[in-house]
Amino acid sequence: MIRLQNYLFSKTQPIVIKFFTKPICSLCLEAKEDLYPILDEIGTDKFLVKEINIDLEENKEYYDKFKFDIPVAMIDNQVLFKHRVNDLDKLFYDLESKLKPK
Repeated sequence: MIRLQNYLFSKTQPIVIKFFTKPICSLCLEAKEDLYPILDEIGTDKFLVKEINIDLEENKEYYDKFKFDIPVAMIDNQVLFKHRVNDLDKLFYDLESKLKPK
């Protein structure tokens, strides 16, 4: 039983990226085209992208907050980018730095 517990606790959970978007958003599509290949390169098991459609009623708080800023990508309330990915190398570095122990 101890080995099983150690195994379960040794598995690291992916880091959640909250990606605020809406269905008809050309900047959101461009940002996805930049973000997902970088995640593929780093390792898809290390990050989990949670796409949040701000147009849905249950996400009204995010609509009020981000309606003029989408797309927005965040990890733990830290903005990775908003409006667009301006620097792919910086995004890659920022994501990799999230994997380093503190």
